[in-house]
Amino acid sequence: MVFIALQEFAVSIAFLILGLFGALGVAAAALALSPQIKNAQIGAGIIKNEYPSLLVPSARSALIDKAPDPMVIRANLHSLMSATTQPAAFLSPDAQIAMVLTRIMARWRKTDVLHVSDDQARELWLIERVMRATPAEAGAMAAFFASPTAVLAMRDSIAVSPSA
Repeated sequence: MVFIALQEFAVSIAFLILGLFGALGVAAAALALSPQIKNAQIGAGIIKNEYPSLLVPSARSALIDKAPDPMVIRANLHSLMSATTQPAAFLSPDAQIAMVLTRIMARWRKTDVLHVSDDQARELWLIERVMRATPAEAGAMAAFFASPTAVLAMRDSIAVSPSA
């Protein structure tokens, strides 16, 4: 009887040890994966910019509703930016706007307006609209930008600059 009791006790100890090591293995795997799962869950709800945007984050959804199709925007901006150049002393407002847009694209490391993303195209469209808007309209559209005073100052420098 003692032999049978000891044998069952040994089997119970063996199962206890296997169970303990199994539980430790599951816990270790859970700890190893939890930062990756946590980062994936946090990152799933965040829209990541791969370029330095001039807009506030909430402006993107509003622009999707207001702006025309990105292909139309790209075509219009391409025709504006590829217009014939004039001597530096006689830059037209269109040429000045094209220079502003070109500099913004250079900051994004883009050389052709046809290769910008849809969000970037909408952003360039809004900047071009601000540059051509009346002061009241430009002030209303400036709320979309992270630095509205800088955008309005840029618009004012184009609006008051001498042109031929």
